[in-house]
Amino acid sequence: MKKRQKKNKGAKAPGINAHSGRIIFASEEALYRRNMEALRLRYPELARQVEKTMLRGYKLVPASTGLLNLYLLAEDAYYYDHQDPLKDVQEQLAALELKNTRLAVFLGLGLGYQLLYFLRHMAKEQHTSHILILEKDLEIFKAALKATNLVPLLENGNISFMVGLPPDAFYVQLRQYLAEKSRFILLKAMKAVYHSSALRLHKDYYLHALKQLRESGAHQVLNFGNDPKDSLIGVENMLENIGEIVYNPGINLLFEKFKGKPAVIVATGPSLNKNKYLLKGLEKKALLLAPDASLKIMLAMGVKPHVVVALERTMGIYKMFDGLQPDEVKDVYLAACPVIDRRIYAAYPGPRIIVYRNFDHFKWLGLDKGILEIKLSAGNMAFKIAEALGCDPIILIGQDLAFSPEGNTHAAGMALGEKREALYQRGVRQVMGNDGKPILTSNVWYPFIKAYELDLAQYRGTCINSTEGGAYIKGTTLLPFKEAIDRYLQVEYDPLAVLKEALAPFSVDEAQRDLEKVKSLIEQATADLEEMLALCEEGLKKHGEYRETLLHYLHNPKESPLRQKELAKIHREVVTPKKKIAADYYHTYQLFFMHIFQSYHIKFEMEMVAIADKYDDPSLALADFILQQAEWYLVCQELMAVCLQSLAKAKGTLLGLEKVPLFGGQC
Repeated sequence: MKKRQKKNKGAKAPGINAHSGRIIFASEEALYRRNMEALRLRYPELARQVEKTMLRGYKLVPASTGLLNLYLLAEDAYYYDHQDPLKDVQEQLAALELKNTRLAVFLGLGLGYQLLYFLRHMAKEQHTSHILILEKDLEIFKAALKATNLVPLLENGNISFMVGLPPDAFYVQLRQYLAEKSRFILLKAMKAVYHSSALRLHKDYYLHALKQLRESGAHQVLNFGNDPKDSLIGVENMLENIGEIVYNPGINLLFEKFKGKPAVIVATGPSLNKNKYLLKGLEKKALLLAPDASLKIMLAMGVKPHVVVALERTMGIYKMFDGLQPDEVKDVYLAACPVIDRRIYAAYPGPRIIVYRNFDHFKWLGLDKGILEIKLSAGNMAFKIAEALGCDPIILIGQDLAFSPEGNTHAAGMALGEKREALYQRGVRQVMGNDGKPILTSNVWYPFIKAYELDLAQYRGTCINSTEGGAYIKGTTLLPFKEAIDRYLQVEYDPLAVLKEALAPFSVDEAQRDLEKVKSLIEQATADLEEMLALCEEGLKKHGEYRETLLHYLHNPKESPLRQKELAKIHREVVTPKKKIAADYYHTYQLFFMHIFQSYHIKFEMEMVAIADKYDDPSLALADFILQQAEWYLVCQELMAVCLQSLAKAKGTLLGLEKVPLFGGQC
């Protein structure tokens, strides 16, 4: 930040054209008016905030070159060097020694000069495809709108602005940003770009933003799974559960059927012991939803939830349903994602509702049952169901997602749960508790808290957190359960009757047609996978032809140089089969196979994006990139072979289905 020097007088304020980088002259008001028109179209709420903002701490002052500078009244200093702001931003950018900046995160906008210089002189060389601008100060942003032509930037869909965000809003905004256009793939080639004045003004704010960016990115990647084998279990379970899917109604029949009606979600955190006794008598005042682990606890109290939800693919939740008698759950609907093990369905003697998670393999299946944006936990799933049904308010109890002061992890009577020691081994951290004091949570639970925050940012109703203990979930309103009952649960209605009436139109008459449709899908997927396997073999063959040449070049670039055209030809030949797989077999590759493959594929592509960081010579980076493709083909082959076995097994399952299985039509 430069100390104030003698001001230059000037009648007009210069701006910079985003495309050419040339300085143009226009009145401050004319520039501001054009910028605001563009801002209102893309960021209407930000435009309203800017209109209310006054420049109290800053002034626009012409520098020695005639370009406007930002004068900071409190500091008696300029944002840029007052002799030559453009030379200043050039030197600041050079000092950052940027390399492979696929995702550029600008910490502070200033008057936009650094951003515009980067776009004109560096973005192409850095292979930048996305730019995110974080600016804390609304006054600085307004000054930029008066000083610089930002219209082309505001209109560019690959350039995003986040201005004036409070620190606690970063996670949700950044998580959504990274999810859009799969920008999280670029995280290992993400670089921070900044001017020293921005850090001097708001260093802690921008460092916090970077921390939240990395955390939200890690959680976004986690959302796609850690292991292809885990994903394969889900797909295999789905194929084995075709009968359940065909012969039972979907959650889509219930959408908005409880509009404006209250719901209570009963989770199994240790605080549930404090207020679970208040559930008795609420069966006709609220829709009661129980994550799988809560079912037996509620039944033991003589309280029947209307809906119990299940999400996990493995047999861990079997104990939560084992031993249940038909009379106990006659009117308790199991709203499960059909990736659960078929033995869990077999253990549950009550009616079912099919709930799809937003995974492409359910779209591949083509049997519409309703898709929800469910994240990581059964509690989160229960919330998304209540939201989809139109419930308002949604009241949470037992949703601790934290250790109790005594170190307990779950409520008394919990059928199954990880021991405290196991949770501690996976890492712990402090978060804010519902009582305003720090509380200890596990690294297992922490993403669940953040998943709730994402959901609540989109929920248009009121979410009451009546968990008497536990971690604070941003977006909830804290209220003791007794007070929540007195305020929101005083009007009686019959949730069970609403469920039965909404599900009554479901008929199994079309089940046979649906089964035939699935058989055809399996036949087509089998043929596609066999052709994709052949393409993988073709890619490996081409890779093998050039492997030694590429390795020799990579290790001895001066002795055996490869011309750019030759490298481009090799690259084209090796990756063409890979591109054909994605382009020519979309329905099977993207909608069926990718769910299994994606956890590997995402991490592989993230590593490929980062390869250029290892080399000064882009040709060497390209050679390394080509060499790495063999691993992609080999993993693809391995998983495709397993998928073929799963599809063959599914064909047998379909042949064995009776017209109306015993488990069907229980709604």
